[in-house]
Amino acid sequence: MCDEPQAPALWETIAETLIADCKVFKVYREHNRHPVDGREGDFFIAQAPDWATVIAITEDGRFIMEEQYRMASKNLSWEFPGGVIEAGEDPCECAARELLEETGYRGDKALLMASLSSNPALFTNRSHCILIKNCKKVAGTQLDSNEEIRVKLFSRDELFELARSPQMHHALMFSCLCELMLREPQLLGVKL
Repeated sequence: MCDEPQAPALWETIAETLIADCKVFKVYREHNRHPVDGREGDFFIAQAPDWATVIAITEDGRFIMEEQYRMASKNLSWEFPGGVIEAGEDPCECAARELLEETGYRGDKALLMASLSSNPALFTNRSHCILIKNCKKVAGTQLDSNEEIRVKLFSRDELFELARSPQMHHALMFSCLCELMLREPQLLGVKL
């Protein structure tokens, strides 16, 4: 019988120094020590606010998507609506607010499907996957000064086609789509 490998240890943070305040995130140098063998090292950690991504489905079963330019990839990206969670704001409240601001749609009570680490090697924040069903257009958009968003409704088949294309390339969108597939497969016509 093989022995079960020991779980990795939880390193201890000895010191933390702010390196850069970049408005949407802060970069810290952390000096950490291994609790068992005493190894030490410097690691760079980005502290960012949590994010909410909302899979919004209209009353007739279409998915609300938005296309926008992303500065880091230097490309257009098709994504589910979402945004930064304000201090003290509930992820579901944020999802409903962002959906209304960015698309003008409102729907049923928001349902939290999952809270995932965005990139646990580098970032401290979590990405919350939210589902809102039975959405209707109730208002115009209220975009931030640097937002330029095209809103489009996709059928389930069109969404899958989009997901297979290079036009949808944001990893956090795929994680939310996977959560929907696991938790509500009937909405995607999938049998697990």
